[in-house]
Amino acid sequence: MDKRKNELAPDGVLAITKALADARRVGILTSIARAGGEMPCCQLPDLGKVSAATISHHMKELENAGLIAIRREGKFAHLRLCDDVVDAYCDRMKEMLSPPP
Repeated sequence: MDKRKNELAPDGVLAITKALADARRVGILTSIARAGGEMPCCQLPDLGKVSAATISHHMKELENAGLIAIRREGKFAHLRLCDDVVDAYCDRMKEMLSPPP
């Protein structure tokens, strides 16, 4: 994310778009967003009976894209939506998909 408010680098837009191309990651992100703050990883809903390793992989993809922050406390993980990144992504997509003035 650039230092300017609500602006993403071009590779950030692509990383987020790629992360959101998977239905399970969208489900994880939705659950985190609806928690309204920090959410313990253990409270993620059953995502189609996938392994812990698969869920971990999806969370790492979301974290690498900048969509979530993961705070680790011992063996526990606490998840938080990065609202500023989501806002920047939405703003950038609107800009990219709008007709020129």
